[in-house]
Amino acid sequence: MKKILVFAVLLSISILGVAQKKMTRGEYIEAYAVLAVKEMQRTGIPASITLAQACLESGNGNSALTLEANNHFGIKCHSTWSGKKIYFDDDAKNECFRVYPQALDSYIDHSEFLKNGQRYSFLFSIPASDYKAWAHGLQKAGYATNQEYAQMLIRIIEDNELYKYDNSESYAIALKTQEKISSDNTNIIVKGAAPEPIVAPPVPTENKSIKTKFGREVYKNNGVEFIIMKENETMFLISQKFSIPVWKLYVYNDLKPGQTIEVGGIIYIQPKKLRAEKPFISHKVQKGETLHSISQLYGVTLQRLAKMNKVDIDNTIEEGTNIFIRKQVIQFE
Repeated sequence: MKKILVFAVLLSISILGVAQKKMTRGEYIEAYAVLAVKEMQRTGIPASITLAQACLESGNGNSALTLEANNHFGIKCHSTWSGKKIYFDDDAKNECFRVYPQALDSYIDHSEFLKNGQRYSFLFSIPASDYKAWAHGLQKAGYATNQEYAQMLIRIIEDNELYKYDNSESYAIALKTQEKISSDNTNIIVKGAAPEPIVAPPVPTENKSIKTKFGREVYKNNGVEFIIMKENETMFLISQKFSIPVWKLYVYNDLKPGQTIEVGGIIYIQPKKLRAEKPFISHKVQKGETLHSISQLYGVTLQRLAKMNKVDIDNTIEEGTNIFIRKQVIQFE
């Protein structure tokens, strides 16, 4: 009985550890910079300021308020708010905070909150390139009670070079370059370049569309819903259409921030499973296949696939190798 209890506790800790996997600051910036730039173009609020505030207020996207309410800026209800509400302890107990359908709504409301707030009106006479003046202005206007708030924002901006996003034109060029699919097949790694796109695995032909959602055909593989990447589509656009945070799409598809999947590839919109469905047990590696493409083909997480086969995630898999996709080899000591 004690062994069962110990096992249950260890299993709970293991599951909790997986569930609590946190985004890094770099991952958060990578995922949400485009929203900050779009809001800067619309309202004039420096993207660096928006991103720094979001990093600070949301705990890099990991705070309970962000995860449960899509509230990335810690904006409280106030008397003007008529939307959904959630209650957390902050400066006082059980304070009311705004709830948003998705991250985009939070970013837009943050812009509108500053734009329409009389005490913030003087900020819009400051150039968007002067992030230091904006940071001190926000503190002066009372955005936060912490007396070090301005310095905290400036430190985040400078440590992460967020000021580069304040030039929306150069950022747009960088983003376009990042999303461009390279035609060469060299192994040269350029510092600062976006990861190479993942080659699209063949879409399971036995899958038929199970439903239409937001004008898209949705399929199911291994019990997990997916769509097919279209021409001129990005992970960001998919995230907005399906109201899924872009960082979650990266996690669901075992992608690195900024990485893409080629046109015609599988994009899972739900978490993949820990093993393939019956009757599949193993897969014989074909020419050009990778551990990642196999994980997409069978709807199995890349980490689990690597663990089942006792290989590193980034290992090159030789053609003809048998990869376990369901059954794990049990070793007795």
